Amino acid sequence: MNWDNTKPLYIPNDVTETARNKGKLFLVKGIDYFFIARNAFPWNHIPDLVVARFGYDNFVVATALANNVSVVDATDTLLAVHQTDMEGNFAGRNNTRHTHINTDIIFNLIENEPRSYLHRGYTNSAQYKTIHVGSKLNDTVTVMVIRRTKIFKLRRTKQKNKTKSTA
Repeated sequence: MNWDNTKPLYIPNDVTETARNKGKLFLVKGIDYFFIARNAFPWNHIPDLVVARFGYDNFVVATALANNVSVVDATDTLLAVHQTDMEGNFAGRNNTRHTHINTDIIFNLIENEPRSYLHRGYTNSAQYKTIHVGSKLNDTVTVMVIRRTKIFKLRRTKQKNKTKSTA
């Protein structure tokens, strides 16, 4: 694509302001950042998956939760901006034979309800979340980690192979 020099360039403050005013949360299953303390995660439970392909992020979070690793959802306090072109947000799923490589591996690994396992790895499954507290003072913002009061869980219904989401 050729750069159009008649349009203004955005500076960082413009991008932040535009994202906050016009942006919207994409999906609760899309996870952009992982902060993991050394030796605090059971990496030996993670198969050889492809980073940035469908399911990787959810598998990591679900595995953390299954192994009693604390998970903090920073969605409300950390701004993540994604840029895309005319192909859209799901362009990486198109025109590639490896689109579902992770889900194929995960579904072979998890015999009992692999979709439910991935659903447990959504951001709203975290035991903790971050919130802004106080007011902005001297260009600083205070963020607090709190225990989430409602956690998304999947529960079994009496019908065979059916799951129902609850908050």
